[in-house]
Amino acid sequence: MCQPDKHGRNFMRYFLITFSIIFVLGCVPYSDNPLTTPGKEQIDSAIFGTWFWKDDNESGYIHIGPDKKSKLLRLLMLEFDRDGELEVSEFSGHTSSLEGSRYLNLKWVRPAQDEITGYMFIKYMVSSGSLGIALMDSKVTEKAIKKGLLKGEVKKSDWSSSVRITEGQEKLQKFILRKDKELFPEMKYLQKLELPNKRSEQTQHLRKESGQH
Repeated sequence: MCQPDKHGRNFMRYFLITFSIIFVLGCVPYSDNPLTTPGKEQIDSAIFGTWFWKDDNESGYIHIGPDKKSKLLRLLMLEFDRDGELEVSEFSGHTSSLEGSRYLNLKWVRPAQDEITGYMFIKYMVSSGSLGIALMDSKVTEKAIKKGLLKGEVKKSDWSSSVRITEGQEKLQKFILRKDKELFPEMKYLQKLELPNKRSEQTQHLRKESGQH
């Protein structure tokens, strides 16, 4: 069973490790079915943009936008470690709205995960230039599967565990709504990167030329 990072409140570790290592080891549930069918809802454009985090050791950016070819959402994560090494992860998916709450349905694109073909669910909120995300709790999902409240499979080995949800979409939605607070207990926040507009750049350039500060 995966163990939580001892610096669990550190956003970068929470996000990066979950997306790259923990998800592979099965510490985040993945589902055969999405919460809503791709294309049924318009993708939430409020989540589009570049979001960033920074701590003492590492920093990174998450770019989210539409993919014209697939008509899905594309999420690209770039992370720089303390040695300046660049790590890249890419996902595709769509957004779902259930009774006022919003969720991401994401699938791996790269690095490729041959054994993982399902969706990862992330609850999110966008407000005042920040993006809040909450990853799905595997223990709550595992208990529900073992009790017969949710169709799925739980597999364990000496070094990992995996939780696969096989429940149909309608019952899956009801489960998510009923257990929402338990499944997504804590939000972590990124800030939106706002690029200067052309007018402000021109003003700054003119001030420099005139000697103003």
